[in-house]
Amino acid sequence: MPEIKPFNAVRYSKSNITDFICPPYDVISAEDKEKLKKLSDYNIVNIELPDASGKQNKYRHAAALFKNWLQQGVLERGEKPSFYFYEQFFEDKGVAMTRRGFFAALKLENPHSGKGAVKPHEKTLAKPKADRLSLLKAVKANVSPIFGLFDDNNLAGVKLCKNIAKRAPQATAKDKDGFHKLWVVSDEETTDEIVKLLSDKKMFIADGHHRYETAWNYSLEMKAKDKKYSAGKDYNYVMAFLCPMEDPGISIWPTHRVISEPKDLEERIAKYFDVHPAKDFEKLSKKEIQPMMVYKDGKYRTLTIKSESILKKAMPDKCKAYRNLAVSALHYVLIPSIDAQEFTYVKKDTEAVALAKKTNTIAVIVPATPVEALKAISLSNQMMPQKSTYFYPKLASGIVMRTV
Repeated sequence: MPEIKPFNAVRYSKSNITDFICPPYDVISAEDKEKLKKLSDYNIVNIELPDASGKQNKYRHAAALFKNWLQQGVLERGEKPSFYFYEQFFEDKGVAMTRRGFFAALKLENPHSGKGAVKPHEKTLAKPKADRLSLLKAVKANVSPIFGLFDDNNLAGVKLCKNIAKRAPQATAKDKDGFHKLWVVSDEETTDEIVKLLSDKKMFIADGHHRYETAWNYSLEMKAKDKKYSAGKDYNYVMAFLCPMEDPGISIWPTHRVISEPKDLEERIAKYFDVHPAKDFEKLSKKEIQPMMVYKDGKYRTLTIKSESILKKAMPDKCKAYRNLAVSALHYVLIPSIDAQEFTYVKKDTEAVALAKKTNTIAVIVPATPVEALKAISLSNQMMPQKSTYFYPKLASGIVMRTV
């Protein structure tokens, strides 16, 4: 089972925190960053995605800001260990949705062992992990959470979150993605109920793989030099937002790829794929084996694998759920010779095509990864290609923070 516990969060002292929150670091453009900084001098983007200042590099500057904001009372530390319930109200393709869950301190497990209750599903990139580790070592706080899902077959978690949401929230915010609400829950009866709720569950990392591995690496460094080490030390935990897999607000978007055309692209298409009109993409996306759509030189083509045996040969050590994903066929069959770090990852298909036009490259449009596939792949202890899922909307940074 995943081990969780309540914690004393660091939060903004004001109840309306609209001007202080920001998206996670990896989805903030340079333009977005400047807009966030103009909202308030205390916007968390200054720590989540810091700048250098004077003789301080960007990580030292982030640490100085965090310390100063605590001293000034901009941020304050909770007096009692608590769980923090969080609600996001948003629209997805015109449909109003609400996602609910809670923040907890999650015990770290080796993300590479495949033996624990915490199940990652996605490969990571070295550069973001190095950046997040430098920030964590300087600030000594989880500024943004990882996002975890757990099975909730009897809907006990969904019902608990709905009941908490009937209370008056302690903090609210609004941003371009929708509305945010936060409840602080510290009564023993509810905290015990939450711990019991996850006592026989697996926890699937939905988002934040780089942050989870960073927290694990940080814990190893701290353990090696801590002469008074104990398993209960704060650095052995990471802040996580935990959400029932059955929550009606779960929305997964695809992440599309843009890349320079490989020399053997047409040869591989002819050899391994059947070609269909672009209009068939949506219909074929409902099939068990996902299609993909290639944009090149002003034309769109929908591709489906000619035979399941091609996928088995290309991915002999992978489970069926893994092989059936379009992102897997893309990286193992269509464009296997190019490293994942060479792709540009784009969340909207129109943006991917616009970028391909602008840069004279190709765009590969893929369907979203079903949550059932994520679960099956995680339980098989396998890692999907980087950027295989995009949970929408992202969790806000700055809603709650946790020192380590």
